[in-house]
Amino acid sequence: MKRNVYRPNFEKRGGLITVVVQNAKTGQVLMVAYSDEAAWRKTLETGLLSLYSTSRKKMWVKGEESGNFMKVEEIYIDCDGDAVIYQVEPCGSKVACHTEAVTCFYRSLGIQTLSAPKAGTGEELPTVEAEVHEQLWDAN
Repeated sequence: MKRNVYRPNFEKRGGLITVVVQNAKTGQVLMVAYSDEAAWRKTLETGLLSLYSTSRKKMWVKGEESGNFMKVEEIYIDCDGDAVIYQVEPCGSKVACHTEAVTCFYRSLGIQTLSAPKAGTGEELPTVEAEVHEQLWDAN
């Protein structure tokens, strides 16, 4: 069914927009990615999360390899049109990250890690000593 919808501003950032993927039920941010216009249109047409891989330089459907598809329930476009929020229902084993963590944001500032069974050496981050406001530290 054809409808008139707002079109994000793909030209502003060289053809890509930022995508925040959020669990529609819990509000948890699952991942941040990018979309080009083709992936955005495929998401609209199929209702499944489609994105643009900046490393592989191609469009992909989230879950096409893992089976962890994400059904898009709502789409919000930000004030200047260069970012969107996709609120989704995770399917399959309901993990968002390639490490098999529920969310790609499985690390907190305080070096505490949630379960990420397939996190490899490529996902390791260096640590650094830094002054941290007590309010930020207490949150961890």
